[in-house]
Amino acid sequence: MSTTDHDDRRSDGPDDDVPSPTLADRLRVAQDGDGYAYRPGRLVMRGSSGQLERIRGILGGDVARIISERDGMRTQVLTGVDNEQAAIERLRAERFDVQPDHVLFAHGSCLDGCGPHPADMFELLHEGAAGPFGANPWRANPWRANPYRANPWRANPWRANPYRANPNATGGTPTSTAEPAIAPETTPRGGNAPGPHARVVVLDTGLADRADQCPPLLAPPAEHSGAWRINGTVEVPDAAIEGRHGVTHPPDGYLDPVAGHGTFIAGLIEQYARGCTIDVRGVVAPLGDVTESDVTFALEQEIARPAGVRPDIISMSFGGHLSEGSFALRESVAAAVEAGIVLVASAGNDGSCLPNYPAAFPGVVAVGALGPDGPAPWTNYGRWVDACAPGTDLVSSFFRSFDGKLPKINSVDPDHFRGWACWSGTSFAAPLVVAALAREMASSPCTATEAVDRVVHARHLVRIPCLGTVVNI
Repeated sequence: MSTTDHDDRRSDGPDDDVPSPTLADRLRVAQDGDGYAYRPGRLVMRGSSGQLERIRGILGGDVARIISERDGMRTQVLTGVDNEQAAIERLRAERFDVQPDHVLFAHGSCLDGCGPHPADMFELLHEGAAGPFGANPWRANPWRANPYRANPWRANPWRANPYRANPNATGGTPTSTAEPAIAPETTPRGGNAPGPHARVVVLDTGLADRADQCPPLLAPPAEHSGAWRINGTVEVPDAAIEGRHGVTHPPDGYLDPVAGHGTFIAGLIEQYARGCTIDVRGVVAPLGDVTESDVTFALEQEIARPAGVRPDIISMSFGGHLSEGSFALRESVAAAVEAGIVLVASAGNDGSCLPNYPAAFPGVVAVGALGPDGPAPWTNYGRWVDACAPGTDLVSSFFRSFDGKLPKINSVDPDHFRGWACWSGTSFAAPLVVAALAREMASSPCTATEAVDRVVHARHLVRIPCLGTVVNI
């Protein structure tokens, strides 16, 4: 996911007297550690019922939903907390388990300590014709010669720029970086293999599954009746957005920053691993932020499902930094891995080696991005990244019909979508790895965990230092 600041983007909305909503209205960024973001006024606390009551007695506030229960310990959200950081220090000094409710969305910048970016090393190796990358497969791969690299949307000023996805740049109203695209002449359709098809859950923005918005790629056949295998929480292109002090900003006629994100990801999986059951759960807000407590709660719901209904793979195209001593998401990720669920997460778009979570947790398949000539220069990297896949100028499903208020530029309308979009980012490299795993499960057949061993961890596979195994399906 990526966003950019454009202060006047929502200035001509339905109510010009209401300031435009910004990420700064919805989160704060701590200065310690790697600069993690968190939701103001909220804490996540863990303990027995008696311990949780003591915490509430000390801080006051209101107890929100339980996000997990395990081994007699309950993890719960406390709202209405003043001075969150001071409260955490005080309670930890008394040996209570508390943490911020981290926001996972934007990716921080690498300040120091990073080695050379894989893209730089790759270019040196290629120019010198040295090593295994001298005659590399990416120079002739289909992403380099695809028709979307020369389409008119590339020349508009709202061009997607992954460097704009920075959590510290929260002062302006972000805009979407998706671009309209034409339908491909032949849509890739992987799958139809004899083995069982994977059950995939995508934790994201939801799915454009209303009759007037569902893209053709994801719509059930006309003759279909009953439950369709691609479903999700309904998302709309232009939603009401909650801003500062509970003020709700009505739809304004512009495409929301990450609207269509989940639909785009579902389309990639369907293109390359046809036949999967895909359920897109709406956890990411229209501005692109999602709290750790919401992700934890969603994971716990999937873990609690019976073995025959539990997903094989969970796709997560978001990330962020966590404070020292955080526990909520870490424990749920470990429980999901223990339950046999494969977790795939995007590494982030900052060109940084700083670990991003949930991608950097043990057991999660962290995915970086490839461009047409090798590593994308904006992809995050490091020894914590397990795999990389194409993530530049991908074309996938989008809202069937949306025409926003951005003006035309040289007769090109930058926000008129007709069922397809072009987008770049590690957010979209990750579902290609999901699709590769699903295809392996169906063709072998094998479990999702076994598919990871074959597609990502097998010794004979091509690897890029600090970007992991190349998965180019």
